Amino acid sequence: MHGMICGLLGAPDHVSAVAARARDLTVSWLRWGYFGDILEDTELPRLLSRARAAGGRYCLVQGYGHIVTEHAGPNGGRARGFFDALDQWTLGRDFVFAGSPGRCLLVDLAAWARHGEPVVEAAASIAFGPDLEAHLLDLQPDLSAADGFLSFLDEMCEKAKRGVFVLNYESYDDIAAPPPGFAAPVSTLYCVAAGLKPNRILETHGFDRHSRLVFFDYSRQALDFRRRLDAEWDGRDYPRLLRRMFEELDNAHYYLWPGASPDRMDWPELERLWAMELARWGGADAFADHWQRFRQLRRDYLHCNILAPAELLARITNEAGAVIWWSNVFCTVYSAAHHSLAEKRRIYEDWIARLADKAPDMFLLGADHSNSSVNAITAADYRAGYQARGGDPLLSRAFHRRAIRF
Repeated sequence: MHGMICGLLGAPDHVSAVAARARDLTVSWLRWGYFGDILEDTELPRLLSRARAAGGRYCLVQGYGHIVTEHAGPNGGRARGFFDALDQWTLGRDFVFAGSPGRCLLVDLAAWARHGEPVVEAAASIAFGPDLEAHLLDLQPDLSAADGFLSFLDEMCEKAKRGVFVLNYESYDDIAAPPPGFAAPVSTLYCVAAGLKPNRILETHGFDRHSRLVFFDYSRQALDFRRRLDAEWDGRDYPRLLRRMFEELDNAHYYLWPGASPDRMDWPELERLWAMELARWGGADAFADHWQRFRQLRRDYLHCNILAPAELLARITNEAGAVIWWSNVFCTVYSAAHHSLAEKRRIYEDWIARLADKAPDMFLLGADHSNSSVNAITAADYRAGYQARGGDPLLSRAFHRRAIRF
């Protein structure tokens, strides 16, 4: 949403362990759709003044334990996020405060200034209404209302360990062309086993018969799906292949879109998404030709968790033309459920340091621990820039040519 700055009300250094966990969950879920700096203060007027000084038009202020939920789906799908809904909600509305003070408050900073910067207790706050409320969840600062949400996290983490992305949720905008300084062809592409983005990376960056791939994933089912896809598919009519794969692959959790599952599929929607995919490639024949050339390449499949990256790092070498795509594995439901913001930062910084030591010339694609895009940069240059900027989870970072949403 243009002109949005998000903020937190609280003092992180003076809270209980439970409240600190509530804060971590608030920030982690905010990062699915918001990638700017997050301001934090104990006083609302001071926080709003900081947001206005930073050039914000609106400020969304949350208390610890308040969650902005998102409804994710494949790139080009019909799932609508909270900030898209909020953008529409603000059109034509005249207000200073909206929502629930202390928990989730939207402030029109221009109107707030025009009205003399009133305190929220002295002004009426209009309701969000059902369209926005459907995206909001209040766990409370002490997580007293979090039982259902935490059970949901346990369920999602269990599914993630056997998850399969048949299409990519993230776009291809960050890989539309090779980055400056990259010399084709790709020598080795290290990539998560998700969707068809690995193939698009090869196509846009260039590959030849000597190029190879290392697929890595913590989901055995994702690797099994990819292995079968590579070995059995001819590159045509993906929906027809998926009908068969859905029936044959046991115990996989397929990431599709809200309301969809293998036994409750909107097949016309999948056909529409496949048509969009083919259009990105220039048509069915262009994709099929790529697929046949791709199938001649050497491919390895490594079952590992990049959050404990020793096994993957052992496979990596420093060579011209090497590329790695890790998507947003450091900022997922799984990582947020298992690690605090500080732990995610430590794990990510350890990964970046070790990767830059091992392969300083490798080009990077993915997101950091706060879901900020990383692309068009080498491991060595990225480590230097990241260390200079700092890894505070509330900070935005712009080490990319093109920002995308994960």
